[in-house]
Amino acid sequence: MVVAHRPEVHVRSRRQLEESGHGRRAIESMLRSGALERLGGGFYATSLTPPKVRSTLFRGGRLTCVDALELYGFWVPRAGGVHEAHRRIDPPRGGSGAVRDGGVVLHAPVLRAWPDEHPVLPLLLALEHAVHCLEPDHAAVVLESGLYRRLISGEEAVDACSSLSAKRRRAIFPLSRVAESGTETIVRRALSRRGFAVRPQVTIPEVGRVDLVVGERLIIECDSAEHHTGRSKYADDRRRDRAARRLGYIVVRLTYEDVMLDWDEVIRDLLVMLRRGDHRISRFRRSGGADVRGLLVIP
Repeated sequence: MVVAHRPEVHVRSRRQLEESGHGRRAIESMLRSGALERLGGGFYATSLTPPKVRSTLFRGGRLTCVDALELYGFWVPRAGGVHEAHRRIDPPRGGSGAVRDGGVVLHAPVLRAWPDEHPVLPLLLALEHAVHCLEPDHAAVVLESGLYRRLISGEEAVDACSSLSAKRRRAIFPLSRVAESGTETIVRRALSRRGFAVRPQVTIPEVGRVDLVVGERLIIECDSAEHHTGRSKYADDRRRDRAARRLGYIVVRLTYEDVMLDWDEVIRDLLVMLRRGDHRISRFRRSGGADVRGLLVIP
């Protein structure tokens, strides 16, 4: 089991404030000065409280699903609305993940009592909500992120899915422990489902580690803004691409937007390349020699 540290969201209950030495007069003074803001339910926020945490507590809920998991450090797909759990309300129509007015996404089952007084639900409960709420590939994104970043164990990933139908579990599993980003997870799973051999996180001499190698020679790099910014990184990526081309590889770079926003067009392009055989070494070139890793031998 991985021990999860609760995220700091700069929210305190009245009991916590009093235990830290702030009496009624001190609390009222901080409220008048704007250092604290009363949220309801006995909670107080500061200027550092994340907006989603603040709005959820105003509505009497707790943050869950992808919004909670992002605070725990997971790589999560961007999702509309604010994902919340509530007590003593009717379950949302459509089950977990149904959207109500104002873009709030309510998660079932309704909780009879809060697990504790933290404004964000415990990691494993938020993870269970996520695998019910998200479509299978995005659920796999979240689970693989947790595994790669060692936020959850393999057993916890399985347990989070134990209440899913067998069909839905099959759509999510198996999982990889080495996917460094959600875009990599989505590309790998999409191509593997179509019968292509995909190797994740492959180290190629003179090139370094690449995200995916399809077949013998198609490299797919799943770039994202946070990992590929700055002139030095840009130049290093292009140097690596030249080295890969010299060794006989084809390199395709995909951005976050390519995978998460324009995926239908991108997968069509990838399938055109693969059906044409861009991932294979031609018989003529193969006769010139290739080592067991698929690297072309340059005479």
